[in-house]
Amino acid sequence: MDGNTSAVSMNRSRQLGYGTADLGIAAVESIVQLYLLKFYSEVVGLSAAWVGIALAVAMIWDAISDPLMGGISDRTVHRQGRRRPYFVPGSILLALTFFLLFNPPAAGQSVATFLYLLFSFLLLNTSMTLVAVPHAALAGELSSDRHERSALFGYKRLFATLGALLGLVLPALVLAYWGEPNDPATMARARSAASGLLAPAIIGTAWLSYRLTRGLDRSARERTRWRLDLLAHLVLEQREALKNPLFRLLVIAFIIAAVGRTLNASIALYYYEYFLQLGEQDAVVWVLLPFFLSFIASVPMWIFLGKRWGKKRAALLGVLSLGVTTAVVYPLMPAGQIVFPLAYSLAGGVMAGAIVLMDALVADSIDYDRIRVRRAREGLYFGVWKMSTKVARALGLLLAGVLLDLIGFAEGGGAVSAEVSFRLAFLFGPAVGVLFVTAGVILWFLPLDNALHDRIQRIAQRRWER
Repeated sequence: MDGNTSAVSMNRSRQLGYGTADLGIAAVESIVQLYLLKFYSEVVGLSAAWVGIALAVAMIWDAISDPLMGGISDRTVHRQGRRRPYFVPGSILLALTFFLLFNPPAAGQSVATFLYLLFSFLLLNTSMTLVAVPHAALAGELSSDRHERSALFGYKRLFATLGALLGLVLPALVLAYWGEPNDPATMARARSAASGLLAPAIIGTAWLSYRLTRGLDRSARERTRWRLDLLAHLVLEQREALKNPLFRLLVIAFIIAAVGRTLNASIALYYYEYFLQLGEQDAVVWVLLPFFLSFIASVPMWIFLGKRWGKKRAALLGVLSLGVTTAVVYPLMPAGQIVFPLAYSLAGGVMAGAIVLMDALVADSIDYDRIRVRRAREGLYFGVWKMSTKVARALGLLLAGVLLDLIGFAEGGGAVSAEVSFRLAFLFGPAVGVLFVTAGVILWFLPLDNALHDRIQRIAQRRWER
């Protein structure tokens, strides 16, 4: 099969090496999702609604650039392959723009602040696309064996979770080192320092992935003539990808779940501070950190359950259980106590670990495309998948900013009423839980089980061997 490199030795060190790039990418995403909205609304002084609008507009462009980058990498002819050449330069640009994002030149409620946030976030997401889309597309080409793919995506998700953990803990540790967590000037210095400390990890992990996947990336077979209407051409190809019924259902379920996850992450620190009366350091150390550790520990279990039950059934169990418990538990949490949010963070991390199977299901659904088209289009599919991620995040961030304003939060922070606090808990719990449950219901109708995937692979193999 064109672009399939499963004949190359895929030992554990190569699988681990491939996954490392996700650490830097996920660390940036984690900080953006958890801290950016609160930083610009409470420290910089821009209203939450305007922050949400800026982030959503930038991510809509980013959603458009993802499939474009996927198509570009599909067509790339380079001695190092068609995916890997983008890893290092993209990571350098990502580190630079990430530092700029948390170092605005001025504070306050102004058009200049809004535009700075908009354009710096635009550049950050564009540079992330240069790394993330080719990196994700390469995974779909490394193996055609579904169990090996599960392991590969498990390592990828493992490093993504470690990166998310780094992004979660680093800003809190730096703030604790500076002291005076309620002082906006101290908060600004701490966020600036954290963004600078993370830069080497962003570049280093991308370089490591580039280095350890040498020989696993193949260039396009022949140079494709670049078209002036490349974007329009790729839009047509995206429509073709979405005609794949297996991929289409996965995309719909994933977008809905990702909107819920982004909304949940964006307002998490608000919820823990204003509803549970926990400081940032307590929330990070006793709630969010155990969640991520539990998530990491659960990945092998979900890979095992995916083999035993099938990926769809196992993923469905995780998504539905997470949705139902999120809707019920969060509004009932007692304020000022650690034990209850700690217990649920451990259980929630296990349930959320099922998301690793969603990534592997995407690679399996792409095999259906091989029945219809005699050329590798993993870059296109993973470009659309990443685009779906960005669209979902744009919607989640926009909802977070607008809804925070609607329920009564004002820029600059400060005390909130009991009524506003309860609205926040409802937003953080039932509103997010309904989105997870809806995604699970859609996933229920996905017909991709082990038997169907085996049949698809047999048909595709016969057709490609003719």
